[in-house]
Amino acid sequence: MPWRVATGLSLTLWALAFLLVGERLEYLAPYRGVLVERYAWTVSLHLTAAAAGLFVLLYWLARRAGLGDVGGKLKLMDKRLAAGEAHDAELGRRLEREREGDLG
Repeated sequence: MPWRVATGLSLTLWALAFLLVGERLEYLAPYRGVLVERYAWTVSLHLTAAAAGLFVLLYWLARRAGLGDVGGKLKLMDKRLAAGEAHDAELGRRLEREREGDLG
């Protein structure tokens, strides 16, 4: 699910950017009304384009990193483990001991 990774990272990076930039723009506080009145659409369009660009970049990086079908791979591995076909012998032994109640 690379879109979830991209969404989470995008929101985190934008929150960090707003925190860092917000305090540097305090000198514009007296002009807030004029800025919103005149430039609200322009600023919102630019921020939307930047947010979409960041999301697309992070989505592409997540796909390149192989996060495209992680959910499907995990479901397949879970089915195989449940059927007793462990990919890793040690993992299979530990899961069998866990099922029997031996957690030590």
